[in-house]
Amino acid sequence: MSQADFNGIYRLRRRRSASSQGFSLVELLIAVAVIVIMSGMAYFQLQTPLMGARSDAAMREVMDQLRQAREYSIVNRRYVQVTFPPSSIGQPQVQITQKNSLTKTENAGSDVVLSTVPLQTPVIFTLVTGMADTPDGFGNAYAIEFEGLNGLPTAGMMFQSDGELVDAATYLPISGTVFLGVAGKTASARAITVLGTTGRVRGWRSTGTAWVQF
Repeated sequence: MSQADFNGIYRLRRRRSASSQGFSLVELLIAVAVIVIMSGMAYFQLQTPLMGARSDAAMREVMDQLRQAREYSIVNRRYVQVTFPPSSIGQPQVQITQKNSLTKTENAGSDVVLSTVPLQTPVIFTLVTGMADTPDGFGNAYAIEFEGLNGLPTAGMMFQSDGELVDAATYLPISGTVFLGVAGKTASARAITVLGTTGRVRGWRSTGTAWVQF
């Protein structure tokens, strides 16, 4: 083997040895930067779908509670009260209670809480700025509005055995709306309407400018 051939083989082996040592520090920094940028882009792209999914989940929770209260009332021939109490940590909830008395004092201790369900965080009961009333037109002055009042009628509201949603003081049918969403996020707006005379429960989703039935 000539000296030139030997030198060529030596240089080739050195190049192979250098290439097998891995990435340089600069190459590693570039790779890390690309990963960080792509991860950031993916995070922001996922925020809107994730927010929408949480709003949908919270809306379903409220709708399910209302429908279960109505069904339980019909099947068991009992008044079933619906309330929206805050939890101990401040997270909004929906609660349904079987009423074994028709006043707050008479045998009130025999009432039975059937279920209490908190909303999906960070969803709260709220009016989202920029959204008009739902097509049902039951009012949108308050986050929870029944009988045109902020929250519930003074004596509360209940489903009765024929499926109607009634004022607990007058036993007359009342209609209303529950609005929810993530504060300041128009696309997260959701609404649930209840028609008092039938107890029909509907869900509504915001397109950002209008309501579509869920």
